[in-house]
Amino acid sequence: MENKMAHQEERLGPGEVVQRILQIVSQQETTKFCPQCAKHVRAVRPGTSRLRQLGLTLITLGIWSIVWIIDAIRRPGWRCSNCDTRVG
Repeated sequence: MENKMAHQEERLGPGEVVQRILQIVSQQETTKFCPQCAKHVRAVRPGTSRLRQLGLTLITLGIWSIVWIIDAIRRPGWRCSNCDTRVG
């Protein structure tokens, strides 16, 4: 019985599921070479809701696109998911 319980998977609560979904939606992922790890790794960077940005651009008749462009330029680049080194 104890062995059976040790192998059971822990389920996420509703709040944790929503939090994970928001993290996935707001984060971009790809594969890049990390010089620190000396291998190809999963690289992540903060994302943005393109749908929200597009909606704001349409509502403001294009004015929001200036903010969108500045945000895209200032956004931090790709980082190694293992060691947090900037990868290119």
